[in-house]
Amino acid sequence: MNKYKTIIYLLILLLFVVFFSKNIVVLVGNLATTFRKDNSVELKEEMYKIKIDNIEKEMSNYERAINGYKLYESKSYILAKSAIRKIYNFYDYIIIVPTSKVGVGSAVINEAGLVGIIEETTDKTAKVKLLTGIKNLSVRVSNSYGLLNGYDKKEKLLIIKNINNYETIEIGDKVYTSGLENIQDNLFVGEVVKTKLEGIERIVYVKSPVDYDNINYVYVVN
Repeated sequence: MNKYKTIIYLLILLLFVVFFSKNIVVLVGNLATTFRKDNSVELKEEMYKIKIDNIEKEMSNYERAINGYKLYESKSYILAKSAIRKIYNFYDYIIIVPTSKVGVGSAVINEAGLVGIIEETTDKTAKVKLLTGIKNLSVRVSNSYGLLNGYDKKEKLLIIKNINNYETIEIGDKVYTSGLENIQDNLFVGEVVKTKLEGIERIVYVKSPVDYDNINYVYVVN
């Protein structure tokens, strides 16, 4: 008799386990599905937020560029978008996509000042030599003239040479293109932050207002 009772108890226990194990599996499956759905919704929401942030950032860059170019209203210019920068020559070149045809030797500016000079062109793009990589560009500092001839990557300063040591250069003096070459005159280059004497030559260090780590929209000056 006890033997039969034991068998009956085991059968009841087995049925209990089978019945509830199915429910547990279903419950776990439902929870997993709910979790995946919630996770998917959160992921989509996050992706939309990133897209909206990127659009707002792009609009902000464009508006800032347009407002900045009012400084150059007297000149004719063509809008262009920064497209490619290569890590090995990050501070030497940038590829831009202009909205119309541009020419070699044209100056490239943004809302802060002179960015560089077009060195090569194709049907759809232009290769810009950045100011940080340009050699022997004629510039004007107050009433003095010199050559932009280097870039201090550590201090992030442009270097101007070929200025006599008797020339008076003050900290805070503004630097512009001279107009003695094919580049337009009076394009803003930067501000003098320090000078030093080397023999009969005065070396001038200039801080450019252009953020060369973050170039978005530019204009090509005709």
